[in-house]
Amino acid sequence: MESLRLDKFLWAARFYKTRALAQQMIEGGKVRIDGDRVKPARAVRPGQIIELRQGRTRRRIEVLGLSETRGPATQAQQLYRDLSAPEKIGIFDEE
Repeated sequence: MESLRLDKFLWAARFYKTRALAQQMIEGGKVRIDGDRVKPARAVRPGQIIELRQGRTRRRIEVLGLSETRGPATQAQQLYRDLSAPEKIGIFDEE
């Protein structure tokens, strides 16, 4: 498989619970490919960079593989590489 619809990729990679939710986020401008605003039917190919917002979190991922089915989380994590800067969680300044 050379390419896959963006909404289907985001669903299979477990970024959104349903394809309908993925479509809603894409149409709302929350998802971009290589910096461009896109539509749900846009073809995704390995090597492309996807930027998406999930609540207050911004994620930047590189597509590594494609899958038409939604598998377990371990399988989904093999479809992309997270390029997002790690967030500082639970770190407090000492006085």
